Amino acid sequence: MATTLRRAEGFTLIELMVTLTVVFVLALIAVPSFLAVRQRAALRGAGDQALSLWNQARFEAAKRNQLVKVGVHSSGADFCLGAATTTDKSDTTPCDCSSATPTSNACDIARFPDNQNDWRSVTLSGTPTLGSDHGVAVIDPRFAALADSTAAGTITFAAPPGRIGYKLNLHVDALGRAVLCESTSDANPMSDYSDRRCSP
Repeated sequence: MATTLRRAEGFTLIELMVTLTVVFVLALIAVPSFLAVRQRAALRGAGDQALSLWNQARFEAAKRNQLVKVGVHSSGADFCLGAATTTDKSDTTPCDCSSATPTSNACDIARFPDNQNDWRSVTLSGTPTLGSDHGVAVIDPRFAALADSTAAGTITFAAPPGRIGYKLNLHVDALGRAVLCESTSDANPMSDYSDRRCSP
């Protein structure tokens, strides 16, 4: 009776090492792309929230027939955006959006974020030029335009830390129209904003 030798099925150590090496190399190639996608997603999300808040403030100014101020409130590294009614066209004090129930100067129209984690590590870049460098602009209810045309400007957001330093602007013109755009000086443009570039 003849005996036949059967070859054991499975991977050899060399085959396993080659496979793991290939997987490791592919992971090294993919991780930077994945991180850049997360950076861009967080930045777009923050920009969309800021644009939404601005548009809500314009709508509420017209609806209530009242002046509405929109501004950036910052405290150290923390910052927020808020909108509140006002009676003064030259009001340059941002409402206190750092709390849902502040003791004074509450944001009675809108505020973002509820929690700093909602920024997803997005930060302010530089000083906002909106409102002539003090970060507050007042919307006139008659045309939903800026009460002071010189208050037109930009709030610039920076993406979370990563290999590429993406930036996105919320640019408001004298007519109160807001648009998200990339800086003309940005060396790392995002493809979805390639046709929307603005200063600074």
